[in-house]
Amino acid sequence: MRRPVVCYWPVLFAAAVFATFFWFAYPRLFMDLYALMARHGYALTFGLLFAEAMGLPFPAAIALVAAGAAVGAHALFGPYVVFIAVIALLLGDTVQFWLGRYMGWALLGFLCRVSINPETCILRSAESFYKRGKVTLIVAKFLPGINTMAAPLAGSMKMRFGQFLQLELVGTLIYSFTYLILG
Repeated sequence: MRRPVVCYWPVLFAAAVFATFFWFAYPRLFMDLYALMARHGYALTFGLLFAEAMGLPFPAAIALVAAGAAVGAHALFGPYVVFIAVIALLLGDTVQFWLGRYMGWALLGFLCRVSINPETCILRSAESFYKRGKVTLIVAKFLPGINTMAAPLAGSMKMRFGQFLQLELVGTLIYSFTYLILG
């Protein structure tokens, strides 16, 4: 059965109109967000990215875009943000890798129970990992659902840790730079 084609442009347009309205209606709100990001930006970025890498449903991409905007506004220093983003994502995925290595499919089952579609979660993730191999780790950050399952799946499939770390570093750098540049 084919999935219906969904057009996201009306949603994006409505979000842009909504944000523009709030920008002019409540300028103090945006200044408060700017001050919060300037004061606690590194800790917020690290915390949100680490939590997302551990499998919690936090918006890592939005945190990186906000950090990129703060870098553009000279509230944060770019190389520090990249360093913190890479460390947070690598640390979270490394914990997931070792949990996957020692807990195996039990951890994957738990992660899928908290996902939106638990029936196909493990099967889709494992199929992607088998079909595309180790390249899945590089692009997994961009794919919702797969990003949570890639590190524990690599651990449960007994991938060498050095190889995992290399592929994860490449994927993390691409992911971080992409969303930081968008900000």
